[in-house]
Amino acid sequence: MITLLNAAPDTGNQGVSALCHSVVAGLWSRGARELTVADHGRGLRPATLGGARVNLMGLTHHKRLWRGDNLRTSHVLLRMGVARSVPARVVSGSRAVLDISGGDSFTDVYGPKRFRAMILTKRLALDAGVPLILLPQKLGPFRNPTHAAEAVEVLGRAAAVWVRDQDSFTFLQWALGEAFDPERHRLGVDVAVALPGKAPEGLDRETMDWLSAREAEPIAGLNVSGLLCNDAPGARRAFGLAADHTDQIEATARALLTADKALRLLLVPHVHRPGGDAESDLDAARALKARLGAPGAGRVRVLEERLSATELKWVLSRLDWFAGARMHATIGAFSSGVPTLGLGYTDKARGVFAECGIEDKVADLRNLDARAVAARAAASYAGRHARRVDLARRIAGLRARAASEMDVIARQAGL
Repeated sequence: MITLLNAAPDTGNQGVSALCHSVVAGLWSRGARELTVADHGRGLRPATLGGARVNLMGLTHHKRLWRGDNLRTSHVLLRMGVARSVPARVVSGSRAVLDISGGDSFTDVYGPKRFRAMILTKRLALDAGVPLILLPQKLGPFRNPTHAAEAVEVLGRAAAVWVRDQDSFTFLQWALGEAFDPERHRLGVDVAVALPGKAPEGLDRETMDWLSAREAEPIAGLNVSGLLCNDAPGARRAFGLAADHTDQIEATARALLTADKALRLLLVPHVHRPGGDAESDLDAARALKARLGAPGAGRVRVLEERLSATELKWVLSRLDWFAGARMHATIGAFSSGVPTLGLGYTDKARGVFAECGIEDKVADLRNLDARAVAARAAASYAGRHARRVDLARRIAGLRARAASEMDVIARQAGL
């Protein structure tokens, strides 16, 4: 049995779901038939992810210590040699544990609680004596020296470590020193480049008509990040943005609508949260459409349906151009051959884009005010035809690399 941690398919963040589905599909196609995926439910439950049959296992970092899905309790029981909780039993019975840290959460910048969850999940495998394989992810930064030491200790004990950007690879080499082994410690592409697309069921007729008529009327996509928009002043302070992202994204939308009178603009949420949640992309997209007013009438549409990661990739693949701050939304677009502009609010987007050979296709929101972001987007849209040709040359090699790397990961996991 192989167990996958920190790629829960039930967070509402379709970036994390994209990682989950990509890894599961990759392992399933390479013969893995006993797969367990940790999520935020209860107990052990059969499920189907894509075409793969898996078990879902509840494992959550909460304060209810008496519950079997509690991460801290499971870790304590496992260290005591008493595998009485489902997670302790599953992990200790695995041939390998794969951990992807949500792609970018093996850091302490999101606070001590998330960092502790990242450490404890990895120690579940290490303390059970089960090979731990860290899948392609970002490492750090670690602001607290104690946290950095804990992270380095985990990296040193892992059977294999994959990272998805050069900065993380440099950190890994430094952290491991003489213990660095190029066979076990690798730089790879984000696994989501291999995510399959799936035509959504129940997509409303007008959106389907838009996607079907794009040869006559081009359609651009724009992700409006709830993280950056729903508390724009707070996000500006937290990430050091050059302007409130509400202003940056509105200026971008207006510039696109002005640049091409035939253009239609589809606002694509990528993180699904209940209405009023601080990270709801749908709330942010609806708010942008309302602010655009008359210029957007009949030309701007919000993708209202709560689509899965694979369904979103299908939609993204049918656009003429795309931009957004949610990194896995942009990965879904450019890995489908769609000219894409990443709107970077940390270093992670540039690192992933660079590993895919398109580092120059990221607009850094920390350096560009609203007018500058809009100008960059309009220029990117204008050059979309040449960019599509360039991407077409790159995609086959990118997918081949992702497949080759998954072959290695499968072998490391004992398949």
